[in-house]
Amino acid sequence: MPHLTRPRDFRPFIHYAPPGGWINDPNGLCWDGAQYHLFAQHHPDSLDWGPMHWIHAVSSDLYRWKDIGIALAPDPLGMIFSGSAVKDENGRLVCMFTHHGGTRDNPCEQQSIAYSADGARFEKFDGNPVIPNPGLPDFRDPRVLPNPFLGGWSAVIAAGDEARIYHSPDLIHWRQTGAFGKTQNQMGGVFECPDLFPLRAPDGSTIWALTVSVTQPRETGGSRAQVFLGEFDGLTFRETIPRDAPVMLDNGYDNYAQVTFSHADPPVALGWASSWTYANQLPTADYRGQMTIAKELSIVRTRFGPRIASKPVLPPLGKASPVEGKTALPGELFALDIDSDKPFEATLSNAKGEAFSFGVKNGAFYTDRARSGITGFSPYFSKPPYVRTETPRLFDPDSPIRMRLVFDRCIAELFSDGGAYTATVLVFPTIPYDAIELRGADGTLYTLNP
Repeated sequence: MPHLTRPRDFRPFIHYAPPGGWINDPNGLCWDGAQYHLFAQHHPDSLDWGPMHWIHAVSSDLYRWKDIGIALAPDPLGMIFSGSAVKDENGRLVCMFTHHGGTRDNPCEQQSIAYSADGARFEKFDGNPVIPNPGLPDFRDPRVLPNPFLGGWSAVIAAGDEARIYHSPDLIHWRQTGAFGKTQNQMGGVFECPDLFPLRAPDGSTIWALTVSVTQPRETGGSRAQVFLGEFDGLTFRETIPRDAPVMLDNGYDNYAQVTFSHADPPVALGWASSWTYANQLPTADYRGQMTIAKELSIVRTRFGPRIASKPVLPPLGKASPVEGKTALPGELFALDIDSDKPFEATLSNAKGEAFSFGVKNGAFYTDRARSGITGFSPYFSKPPYVRTETPRLFDPDSPIRMRLVFDRCIAELFSDGGAYTATVLVFPTIPYDAIELRGADGTLYTLNP
């Protein structure tokens, strides 16, 4: 389908987007003690996916990003696929990534490292790869973390339909210590972009989370990310908190490959705000792809058991104004807090009749972008299951509803039920939404001042 001419600028204000070209999975997220590092899959020469590089940006606050440029570029071992970064005992920033080489019919994915003394210029290790391919067509996206039990480092690697866990004393010499997923994955499909991190539960205990991204058929939801909760003993992960069905990391369809920042306490994460179903077709013209907002993670108790909870990291809240009837919006970047003791509906709209709606109905959260603006760039964007989401409340359905919406030009992110409910939704109004109507609830609008 041909790319549509954009009617206006969709570049977000506080969600990271590249200066130009294509971007997808966040990589190498790391807090070095002074600033946050964000790397990401990047094709600098096209709006479409292509030879993968790592683009690099830094921030002190997670919503104002400074571009550094290309950190890693393809070499004779292949393209630079996804990975992670840590700060080693010598203070160097060490990136572990997948070298994707071989041929289209016989790809070879191996794990390699690069390091930097100044956090800006990177040198690839002469002995790459440090983990050769064990004979798998899919073996990628290493997530490195300090091992609190054995010392040294662990790496979680997507290996087909499971996540394999490795240990190393020095980031160079690795041995496999465990695996997870062959029998626990209720979604099917190939794992990608695993992450493993501890969270503090309300009772003071530690729960380990293993998150993995999975691409399914477009007709049934495409790319999503699921969550497993349990324990890690330094060797392997075990799921100890049962679930009746797959638990999604995000209840929308526009958050993929979400991972956490190494060394950040409490854990902070962000993802790629798109879906492989239509990522190559987004009507954004001078760039394509952006990150979600950063989120602090914790554990909250729900009626379905413990769940990961997300709290958005925002610029300072500015002027507050109540929502009374149909109320003017303060621009294209704002936060909205909603309080209600009953089901409600909220609608953002513009003078052309384009609208994005969300709320609570019949005990479930919902979002609806059927009339949100530009939708015809993809045969899936405005059709089920993408066009409307419905998620049962995680808290008691009769309990008060507290919801926060963060809206940034073309990205809506919703948080409710203590952060256990999140939904990331892309919308492309041809002119900005300029009004909100709230029915059945009280609301307060805030400007955001990045």
